[in-house]
Amino acid sequence: MQHQHQVLIVGGGTAGITVAARLLRARPDLDVAVVEPSERHYYQPIWTLVGAGAVPREASVRDESEVMPPGVTWIHDAVAAFEPQANGVVLTNGDRVEYEYLVVAAGIQLDWDAIPGLAGSVGRGGVCSNYSFETVNSTWEAIRTFRGGTAIFTQPNTPVKCGGAPQKIMYLAADYFRRHGLANKTRIIFGSASGNIFSVEKYARTLGSGHIQRHGMSALPLTTLGGVAP
Repeated sequence: MQHQHQVLIVGGGTAGITVAARLLRARPDLDVAVVEPSERHYYQPIWTLVGAGAVPREASVRDESEVMPPGVTWIHDAVAAFEPQANGVVLTNGDRVEYEYLVVAAGIQLDWDAIPGLAGSVGRGGVCSNYSFETVNSTWEAIRTFRGGTAIFTQPNTPVKCGGAPQKIMYLAADYFRRHGLANKTRIIFGSASGNIFSVEKYARTLGSGHIQRHGMSALPLTTLGGVAP
């Protein structure tokens, strides 16, 4: 079966539905369709606060139908192939959708297996991540049960959903340690694959002017997590 829309948006996450809403606000007559297979929508920016114990994980999830902007055609499927020369995509059910304009906002696929030992460790035993709904609660568990020692925060050498997230949770964790009398018992290390503390120069200047050191942290630039021992 073949379908056609003026604007086709691949991905019904926060980026995709925001683009759809803004387009329809400006042009209510537009024919906009969103391709999204999931029944649930996750507001991922809030996961930093979930990991810090400030917000329950359940606050980040809603039914996809609740957040889909009015007037949008929701194509409840996933894209199997792009055909840019023909202005079309092929869905996993075999249908083809043509478009005048295409927006790709499919997000990033998590790949725990890219780091040896991580897939079997993340989410337990003090190994945690704010980047998934399934593991974000383990961050708060690790922070609130921490009694001193070395806390390592890492930023990989691959694209990430939010480049500031690894540092944000580090500062929130450091504040928790300070308020609970653990600052003098804790060594905090930030290992980043980047050569700078932050990719945006405006913020890099502030963070690089002793901010890390004033919080008792050590920054290790050009450092990538090589593996997690069981």
